[in-house]
Amino acid sequence: MSSQKPTFTTKVASAFLILALFTVATVGGVAYVRARQALKEAAFDRLRVTATLKQNEINRWLESCEQDFLIIARFPDVSRQLQQLLATPSEPDRTVYDSLSNYLLEIRSLKPKFAEISIVDRSNRIILSTDKAREGKYEIATNLTYFETVIAGDKFTPVFYVSPETGKPAVTYASPVRDRTGKRIGLVMADLNLNRIDQIVRERSGLGDTGETYVVGSLAEKTSFISRHESVTRDLPNEPSSQGINEAMQGLSGEDLYANYAGVPVLGVYSWLNDQNLALIVEMSQDEAFSPARQLAGAIVIVGLGSAGALLLGVTGLARQLSQSRSQLENYSRQLEQKAQEANAANLAKSEFLANMSHELRTPLNAILGFTQLMGRDRDLRTYQLERVNIINRSGEHLLALINDVLSMSKIEAGRTLLNETRFDLHQLLVSLEEMLLIKADAKGLQLGFEVGAAVPQYVEADQGKLRQVLLNLLGNAIKFTEQGKVLLQISAQTVAQSAPPAPSASPAPPAPSPPSYKITFKVQDTGPGIAPEELDHLFDPFYQSAQNPNTQQGTGLGLAISQRFIQLMGGDITVQNRPPHGATFVFDILAKPTLAVALPQTVPSQRVTGLAPNQPDFRILVVEDADDSRRLLVELLSSVGFSIREAANGQAAVDLWQTWQPHLIWMDMRMPVMDGYEATRQIRAAHPPPTTHHPSPIIIALTASAFEEERTAVLASGCNDFVRKPFQEQTIFAAMAHHLGVQYTYAGELSDASAKREETGLRAEDLAKMPQPWICRLHRAAVQVDAEHIKQLIQQMPPQHAVISTQLLTLTENFEFDTIITLTEEIL
Repeated sequence: MSSQKPTFTTKVASAFLILALFTVATVGGVAYVRARQALKEAAFDRLRVTATLKQNEINRWLESCEQDFLIIARFPDVSRQLQQLLATPSEPDRTVYDSLSNYLLEIRSLKPKFAEISIVDRSNRIILSTDKAREGKYEIATNLTYFETVIAGDKFTPVFYVSPETGKPAVTYASPVRDRTGKRIGLVMADLNLNRIDQIVRERSGLGDTGETYVVGSLAEKTSFISRHESVTRDLPNEPSSQGINEAMQGLSGEDLYANYAGVPVLGVYSWLNDQNLALIVEMSQDEAFSPARQLAGAIVIVGLGSAGALLLGVTGLARQLSQSRSQLENYSRQLEQKAQEANAANLAKSEFLANMSHELRTPLNAILGFTQLMGRDRDLRTYQLERVNIINRSGEHLLALINDVLSMSKIEAGRTLLNETRFDLHQLLVSLEEMLLIKADAKGLQLGFEVGAAVPQYVEADQGKLRQVLLNLLGNAIKFTEQGKVLLQISAQTVAQSAPPAPSASPAPPAPSPPSYKITFKVQDTGPGIAPEELDHLFDPFYQSAQNPNTQQGTGLGLAISQRFIQLMGGDITVQNRPPHGATFVFDILAKPTLAVALPQTVPSQRVTGLAPNQPDFRILVVEDADDSRRLLVELLSSVGFSIREAANGQAAVDLWQTWQPHLIWMDMRMPVMDGYEATRQIRAAHPPPTTHHPSPIIIALTASAFEEERTAVLASGCNDFVRKPFQEQTIFAAMAHHLGVQYTYAGELSDASAKREETGLRAEDLAKMPQPWICRLHRAAVQVDAEHIKQLIQQMPPQHAVISTQLLTLTENFEFDTIITLTEEIL
């Protein structure tokens, strides 16, 4: 007889049922264990808090009792009357007796914490008491908490004993009364009313139904209850014992699960009150504490079994659909693969689009900004013409900043942003930023401060360009949104240890640990209006602009988004501390590697280059550029200072000119028709110099309008010596040539006509020296920046008594004689 094999559905259902039962049991068990652990920690937290509160209350109450008793015993008038009373205890002065009796009764009514206050003579006979029935009786002095001397801040440890009258724990304070010779003639005693301790102990808030607090001490040389929730008298003959009581009486404090003095399993927190020689124990029944865990585990098992039964019904249908689902998954897989290919193609297209857009936008901007710089060199321009040229230049730079922001964000989204770590002088970077931004801050009447911590290293290895852009974005925003007050940049640093890489198994010794890195923190604070709370969640979103101040809505809204991405790329993060209407604080940190001192590149002074210094070679410069406007710009700029120039429109023409003319330096555009700059550079580097000349291989500096940082690597790999991005500043061109060829220049302010103009106006350095030093510094910066408007604002700040000097200075400004102003201020500074 053949047995029928179980179907696929039956197998799946059986396997699912077994797995469900195992899962429910496992989940129930794990839930119970974890819930029990969580409940135990929560219960211990409650017990610890209760124990601390009760301990503090007991301490405070006993301290107040000690202070009040000391006041009673040491009050000067009372001390004098006590001496009179105890001088003749057998026949006390009735006036003194009545006065002290009234005083003690009044204290007893005002301070119910004292059950009885009495005065005894040297034979311990009670001669005055608030309990008149005890007068004439004798007091046992062995159980007194005795105060011989009083020192401020000392702690008094009370002595607990079993009262012979009540059979309950009691505490009696006693202080000696001495005559004028210092001989003890009696005692002042006060029995404490311990009901307050009982109230503190019996308070059960937060302890549940089974929670219990009690105080244990040593009475008659055995462990006894001092106070607990139930009757104290009934438990006094017993000597309670448990783990918590025994360890607390040994001076230990802690918490644990154990059986209490009645054998009930509890969670207990116990502590030894050293100042009172008491043990405080707070306990809760384990059954009550862990009851929610058992209920949770039971509910999980019931719900799990019910759910497993319901799901089992669906397993059969699910098994029937497996084959159909498999075919659908295969179809989805093919579609996902197709989508991935389309996404890769889209990324390639986006990268190509960014490269083309970078070239097409930055190339005409290079001509706009370059020719405005050339026009600014024309000394025949009138003042209003110069102002219009400056407006064109500022607008072009603003447009360039917008384009750079959009391209930077697009590069980030396309995954084309790379970290370009170099060694640089961090302190010098901060100084240059402060000088650059101080002009904007001064124009708005703001204070600009840079505070560099002592631990901040001077030389580090990090991405200098990205750090510079982040600081410019944050500080620029702070200045833009702040109308009064100050903008402050604080920099601090701390070392971050790096773990050494694991040593190979064959290595006899572990490798040396890596040197520590720096975590450098930058904090930008301002006193502006702050940020509206509803805008905080969108602050770092691309293209988001704050609506709080419509007058400052300029730009693309990409600065903070780009800054956040750059900071994360440098291994840090950025946060905002908002304090409207008192300003906002942006805090970010980066990781930087320590490095040795680096040689700073030689820079051209900020004065405008006017020509070549004498006694230098006739430098031959070849300009290779396919765009007529850009080529003409560079040719006119270099020709104006005295270089010998030739030009080529493509790479092939450049190679031919190099072979025949042998230029010292070639400015090479990288994207050109016929032959691009990469190929032209490779051919020049590969060819041997003609045998008729001994001139070395020329310096080749790449010119590119690309926004991609990784193109620098490709350019340098092709054989170029350096890399300059369009649009460029004329100072960048001259600085690169000075660095690679050692060219020396003459500058505006060094020429004789500057001195002549100064003589024509009659303005001398000692005249300007009458103004404050900070004002002269701002005038110097404005002249270096060729900022006529700022100079005129500074002239308006001059006092009326310097009207002649202000008129002479205004004449120089309107005649565009900034070099003369620079010379004058440099003599003073």
